Amino acid sequence: MKTLLVSENVEDSEILIKIIKAKFRDIEVIHVSRQDHALEAASSDGPFGFFIIDAEIRKNNPSILAANLIELTGDRPIIFLGNEAIINDRIQQEIYQANIYNEKLLKPLERDGIVDDLANKIDRALEFAKEEEFEQSLKDVDPNDYIPMKLRSFYLFNSFPYDIYLAITNTRYIKIISANKPYTISILTVYARKNIRFLHIKKDDQLKYLEEETKQCIRSLKKGVPNSKENVVFLLRSITILQQYILALGLSPSVTVLADTIVESVIKVDLSSRLLSDILKSYPSEYSGISSKSLMTGLIALALSKNLGWDSVTTKSKLIMASVLQDITLTDDSLTQISELGDEALNGQTELNIAEFVAHPTKAAELAIQFTKYPDLDFLIKNHHELPNKMGFPNKPSSLSLTVLCSVFNISQHIAAKLDDNDITNELIDSLLKSMLRNFNAANFKEPMKIAKKIMKV
Repeated sequence: MKTLLVSENVEDSEILIKIIKAKFRDIEVIHVSRQDHALEAASSDGPFGFFIIDAEIRKNNPSILAANLIELTGDRPIIFLGNEAIINDRIQQEIYQANIYNEKLLKPLERDGIVDDLANKIDRALEFAKEEEFEQSLKDVDPNDYIPMKLRSFYLFNSFPYDIYLAITNTRYIKIISANKPYTISILTVYARKNIRFLHIKKDDQLKYLEEETKQCIRSLKKGVPNSKENVVFLLRSITILQQYILALGLSPSVTVLADTIVESVIKVDLSSRLLSDILKSYPSEYSGISSKSLMTGLIALALSKNLGWDSVTTKSKLIMASVLQDITLTDDSLTQISELGDEALNGQTELNIAEFVAHPTKAAELAIQFTKYPDLDFLIKNHHELPNKMGFPNKPSSLSLTVLCSVFNISQHIAAKLDDNDITNELIDSLLKSMLRNFNAANFKEPMKIAKKIMKV
């Protein structure tokens, strides 16, 4: 068990640590003096069974600190330290009353009875900690029993039906999301800033989760309101489930139904909006990544095809499925924002990521062959980074072999790659389209580029 002590007072901190060591040998105290250090410790050194916060800290507001810690870690008891008047003045009542195990430890600490007073308050906190089983959240594991899941996929949920773990070492995991308990995006953001890209789930749990979510996504998408922002977010979630399912289990009847339902739903979103700008204005850019780029590519491709006068459901469906599968084999979401081998962003990637990026059109095309309902889907995906001037990759075919459908898809994925994870403005769009003229404005790409300049606006 660990507790996090936040106090600027060195003498008081030493007294508390000494008492805790003497009375509670199984409790480790992590001591920090500032809010940023406290949040850092809470995200990397936990789990903490309870917190001790000095209400007399001057560099930070103790109420805000308490709220931030709870938002980051979930509900925990807090022992507020200080003169009673200061505690009452600086700790908001709603913060103090948020957990029935919260306590006040009054200063001065150099007084009779302080040992028993602190021990009693810690005993109360331990009741909560025992109930929440914090000791069991850090465990030694066989990594072969677990499956990595992309951290970014958890942004689409407020709670998760199974326990989720963070790998501390190869064989030691810590539970950071408890099954069916709410969590916040802020805790995920802390890990993302540390360049943590994967969390872990037990294999058996993942299989059950994918089956359950696939059925739920199918049911919900069929009821969805096409042009609502909430439905777009649920589409992102459904695309994420589909991609995870394919990678983990391959094709199955249920995954085929989900794929077809996603295609139908994206077409409905497109038909419900008269202009692409209607969609881009409200696009939820906070969920950027492979799923987000997939959906944005599909919507842009449908808008281009509509303006080319194409009305074939087969063509629309093929563009959407290509959008969903184009980046499915990429393990790092940042690679989805790169479209050309000459992109400066590729210079900062590892050799493994670069090799994966170069190979992903071919690997994704191999997966696409299994979707027999969508003819020539593999050809579209295999060539989705090719350009009419042979500056693309991986095969550099002649411009004659790149069909108009290829040009529509390639232009769409390039635009989506550059818009995803950005505030979409007309200035950004204008700059992007201008930069594309050098490589995209030739052969079968000319007409779709002209249309893109016409319809791309917010």
